[in-house]
Amino acid sequence: MHSDILQVVLITDGGLLRPTLFTMWSMLRHSSEQLKVHFWGDGLTTEEWKAVETVASGASNCDFHPRAITPDELAGAQSQASHISAATMGRLFIPRHLSGRVLYLDGDVAVTGDVAPLRKLGLAGKPLGAVRDFMTAKRASRRERDAPPAEYFNAGVLLMDCDALRNRPEGLDRLEDVAHASSLRMGDQDHLNLLYPGEAHLLNPAYNSSWGRTAEQRGFVRRLGGHASESALLPDVMVHFHGPKKPWKRDRFDLWSQRARAVRAYRRDMGAYTRAYPALSF
Repeated sequence: MHSDILQVVLITDGGLLRPTLFTMWSMLRHSSEQLKVHFWGDGLTTEEWKAVETVASGASNCDFHPRAITPDELAGAQSQASHISAATMGRLFIPRHLSGRVLYLDGDVAVTGDVAPLRKLGLAGKPLGAVRDFMTAKRASRRERDAPPAEYFNAGVLLMDCDALRNRPEGLDRLEDVAHASSLRMGDQDHLNLLYPGEAHLLNPAYNSSWGRTAEQRGFVRRLGGHASESALLPDVMVHFHGPKKPWKRDRFDLWSQRARAVRAYRRDMGAYTRAYPALSF
């Protein structure tokens, strides 16, 4: 049975707070329905929590639930990549605190479509829904030697069946093993892929478009023999700007590339956000 309201979790520390606020704003801006938004903060100050509440209260369709991550949850958590915050490992604790269907979003995601219908999207009996990782799918589609599994997914956008994850035989302790996640090159993304191999329902790249390169992602899917629904032509719902470069930074891109077009679209929306919340610009 599907819930009448989609639950969404965003998690950040102070370093990525303002882009994460933009992610929340862009999601609420496009949603056709009420959303239950769980905003988890790692070490946020009183002023930073006020900023979160300011953006959440600016949307009539936001049922807002803030939560401070406890120090013991992320004790020892660290990222091997300088551009990835250890705070993202808070997503490993979502099934302990929440029930039902939950959408998790990284703070470098721009929501460009309506996420509300995801509360009804089938997961084919699997505990997770995710999009194949762009670079991994690219390597697998080329049959490169030592490429990771073709089903390896990107964890920046995750649909989680919290009840199914909580009831799995390995329990939550293995899921919440931040020490193991911290030992891996891609942190908890690698950890989740190792823990649930082949157990993510592979979603259409429209739900986690890598820098707007959705068409290219669908090409990988077709070469890998993905299900028709995974490569269907859908408008982008979420664009993910993963990696060390970010669209709010002044990095240079080929003006005619799809990446550059995605950055220009992000910055246009960023301008609207800044006009609404000038004190929270970034």
